[in-house]
Order: sequence, then structure tokens, then C-alpha cells
Amino acid sequence: MSKNFIQSNENRKSKIENERGASTVELAIILPVLILILFGIFEFGLAYRDYLAITHAAREGARLAAVDEFSQSEVMQRAYPVTPSSISIAYLSADGMPHHGDPVEVTVTYDEPINIPFYARTTVHLTSKARMRVEY
Repeated sequence: MSKNFIQSNENRKSKIENERGASTVELAIILPVLILILFGIFEFGLAYRDYLAITHAAREGARLAAVDEFSQSEVMQRAYPVTPSSISIAYLSADGMPHHGDPVEVTVTYDEPINIPFYARTTVHLTSKARMRVEY
């Protein structure tokens, strides 16, 4: 009985020695995928932050246009930390001019660069619109 125990113990040792380094190989296979996922999450967070910034700028621009104080440079300052690629204003009345109670719409766009190392470099087109009623 003790002889069988010694033989089974030796078999276990040889199996362990044969599997030495297997976890290192598994880590080497899965680590690049995990790093790509981590960078993707980080870049998504930056893009979402910039989307919130241009949404805020569009809302502020619509508010400024609604009270007749619209300034494109002021809207660009409100979009910090990004610099919008375009800002447009549209008075949604029949003649395209501001009238009391008619809506005004401000659109802010920004091209967000996405850089994931060893995978992709691209840009995502972010657009935000805000609409308010003219008060003057």
C-alpha cells in the first residue's frame, strides 16, 4: 500500500514538471487582448467626455442665441477641452429669422481621434444639437 502511494506521488511530480511554464504561455496569449480591451475602454471614456463637452457647448449656444447674445467664439470656449470643428445656428421659422417663440437650433460637431496602440487609429464624428425658443 505504501508502495502505490510512493508511485502515485512520483507520477504527480512528473506531471507538474511537464506542465511547468504553461501559465506563462497562457498569460502571453491573453495579455495582448486584455491590453487592447483596456485601451479601448480608456479611449471610449475620452470620447464620451468630449461628447459631453460639445453637448454642453450646444446647449449654451442655444441659450445664448435664444436671448440674442450668440457668439461663435463664446460657444467654442464653452466646449473646453475640445475645439469644435464646426458650429452652426439655425432659426427654425418660416423666413429663417429670429421671432419671439420660434425655435433656434445650434449644432456643434467635433472629430474625435481614437488611438488604440497596435490596433487602430481612426476618428469618430461627434455631433450634438440643442434647441430652445427665442425669447426676444
